Amino acid sequence: MRRNFVPILVASLSLTSCLSGEGSSEFQVSEPAPSTQWIASILSDRPFLELTLDEKIQSFIETPNTIFAANIAATMGQSGDTRWVAWLLDILRLGFSSETTLAATRALQDLSSIAADGNLGSDFVTYGNWFRNNGFHPGAGYVEWKKAFLSTIDAEYYALLQGVKDANLLSKMQWGGVRRGGIPELNFPEHILAHQADFLTDNELVLGAVVGETPIAYPLRFVNHHEFVNDVVGEVPIALGYCSLCKTGILFQTGHNDNRLTFQTSGLLIDSNKIMVDNETNSLWRHLQGEAITGPLKGTVLKTLPLVTTSWADWLAKHPHTLTLSIPEPTWFPDQPERMPIAYDYTPDSAYSSYYASEDLWFPTVTPSAGLDPKEEIVGVNLDGDSLAIPVRYMEEEYPFALEFASRLLLVMPTKTGARLYLAASTSDHPNIDFLDIEFWTEKAAQVRGFPTLHRITANQMYWFAWYGMHPRTEIWEP
Repeated sequence: MRRNFVPILVASLSLTSCLSGEGSSEFQVSEPAPSTQWIASILSDRPFLELTLDEKIQSFIETPNTIFAANIAATMGQSGDTRWVAWLLDILRLGFSSETTLAATRALQDLSSIAADGNLGSDFVTYGNWFRNNGFHPGAGYVEWKKAFLSTIDAEYYALLQGVKDANLLSKMQWGGVRRGGIPELNFPEHILAHQADFLTDNELVLGAVVGETPIAYPLRFVNHHEFVNDVVGEVPIALGYCSLCKTGILFQTGHNDNRLTFQTSGLLIDSNKIMVDNETNSLWRHLQGEAITGPLKGTVLKTLPLVTTSWADWLAKHPHTLTLSIPEPTWFPDQPERMPIAYDYTPDSAYSSYYASEDLWFPTVTPSAGLDPKEEIVGVNLDGDSLAIPVRYMEEEYPFALEFASRLLLVMPTKTGARLYLAASTSDHPNIDFLDIEFWTEKAAQVRGFPTLHRITANQMYWFAWYGMHPRTEIWEP
C-alpha cells in the first residue's frame, strides 16, 4: 500500500449527493442522517462563524472547502474534547491545504500535549498511534462524516461502507494512498515448472505452499508489488493476500457456497494492515483475520492454508517438481484506455526497500507496549485463545526445536527466514522435549519418535506491531 499525502480537491465531488442519495443509484441511502433533517432548517443565511461546531460540520459536508475545514479543525482543538481526535486525523490525512493541515496539527497537539515535528507523514502516525492506544470514541455523527470523507477519494467507498454502523470501526480505517484496485492484483497467472524458472535465484524469498497435493512457490518479488494473487491450484480456488506494510502473506481458500471469490485491494487500512474487497459481493475483509467486516458476507471467515517463507533453493530441494509463476506482463486496463499500463521492477527486494530499511511506520496502529521493536518479524500462532510470537531472528539456524504451548508440543522447523509449525497432543507423558528424534516431516505432518503424529498448523509471519494489534496479551518466546 502506497503512502500518499497529495491534497484531495474535495470540491470536485458533491458530498451532499452522497448523503442524500442523489445522482447515482449505488449511493442511495434508505434514510438521511438524523442531523441533516434538523440542521437544514437552521442553516439558512447565518454566517458560518456564528454556527455551532455541529452546524459547521454539516455546512462543510454540504459545501466542502478548505476555509471551513481549517476553521472546524481549530474549533475542535479549542474544545478540549478528545471525541474530535478521529475527525481531526481524517482532516490531517486528506491534507486539503497547508492551512488545513496546520490547523489540524495544532488541534491534535493541543488535545494530546504531544509536540508536532512539522512533517505531515510522521505527525499523522504519531497522533494516530496516540488515538489508537487510547481508544477515544468519535461520538455521534462520525459514521456519516467518515463515509462522506472517504467518498471524496473514491465515490465507491460510500457504497462499500453503507452497512457499517460502528463509529469505532470506521475511526480505525484510514486511506492507504490508492483507490480500489489501485494496486493491480495478479489474476490467474501463468504457472510454470521449476526448470522453466531460470530467472529465480537461489537465495531469493518465495512463499511456498502445498495446495491439495500440488506444491507451488510464489516469488516474493512479484507478490510484494501486486499484493494479491487470485489463483486455482489443483482445482482448489485460492487467493494469496500480501500486506507489504505488515510484511505478511496469508493463503485463503476462496470457494464459498459453490462460488469462487476473487479479491483486490480496497485502498483502505486498519492498523496499517490492508482491507480486502471481493469482486463478487463487494464485501470488505480484514486481511489478517480473513473476516468480512461489512457487506453481504459480513461475519464470514475464510479458511487458510499453511504458508512458509523460505528461499527458492530450499523450497526447490524439498519440492523439485514445484510450480511457480512466470514473470508477469505489464498490467493493462481495458476499461480505462487512457490509463497507462503498470510495469513493475521485479528485481528481488526492490519493492518497499526504503520502508523495510527504516524503523518508521507509514500509518497509525496500536503501539506495542513492550517486548520487541514494532518492525521485528515474528511467526505467530494462536490456539484456543493462547497466542505465541516467535522472533524470526531465532530461526537463522535451521535446527528444529520444540516448546510447550497451551500444554501441547509445538515443533518448530526453521527455514532461516521463517518456519513451519507442527502441533501434537499433550506433553504430559513426554516431559523431556529438549531432545527430539524427528523421523520425517512433510508440508502437512511430522513424526517425532515417542509422540503421536504432529500435524502442520497455520502460522502467520508478520511484523510484531501487526501481531500485537490482534493479540496484545501474546507470549513472546525466547530460547
